[in-house]
Amino acid sequence: MNNCLEIKDLKYLDLFRNFNLKIEKNRFVTISGSNNCGKTTLIRIIDGQLYTNSEILLFDKDYHDYKITEIGNFIKTVIPLEYNPIQNTVEDELLYQLPIGLSKEEKQKIVKDIAKIFKITKFLTKSVEILSDEDNIKLQLAQAIISKPKILLIDDLSPFINKQALLEITNILKELNKTQEITIILITSVLECNLLSDYTYIISNKEITLEGIPSEVLEKDNI
Repeated sequence: MNNCLEIKDLKYLDLFRNFNLKIEKNRFVTISGSNNCGKTTLIRIIDGQLYTNSEILLFDKDYHDYKITEIGNFIKTVIPLEYNPIQNTVEDELLYQLPIGLSKEEKQKIVKDIAKIFKITKFLTKSVEILSDEDNIKLQLAQAIISKPKILLIDDLSPFINKQALLEITNILKELNKTQEITIILITSVLECNLLSDYTYIISNKEITLEGIPSEVLEKDNI
């Protein structure tokens, strides 16, 4: 099987009914839907923050057979601005995500490389507290990517940053998806973000009602 995630007949509170989802490995996918349709809840179910006894497969293995620490090792989640810095500077925040076995030089190179990708190099020696919402989100994404997850879940960024910044970040994610073996699942309500993805899903009436190539799906959905 080539799926990294499969959800079968998900039921959760009154949000999902007959909800089925398959996502292929190493794809950049988007999920859209109206407000309060359960998109953030879906993320929290996938990363183990919320429990369901519905059938979920991660890399063809029953989700419930994983330890929560295992899930945390290969799934990283970015909920915009929903985290508390552990260290003082941006550099320290990034270094904290790296394994102990690396040399100081190796760690510094990795940090500099990811900071350059997300255009936050000038903030490396600065306190996290001075970052704008946009740069804070870039730091969160850099922290997630630097730990080399197999799946990256990202909640909707559009309420926190302007469209130009959103598209810049989405293009960065698209490039990282190409160069690293990582599946990226982005929640979005912005048409252009959907069009940048490989595959998109539309949630409506408690289930996935449309999925496929973004341009074709959005045409059917009359967006």
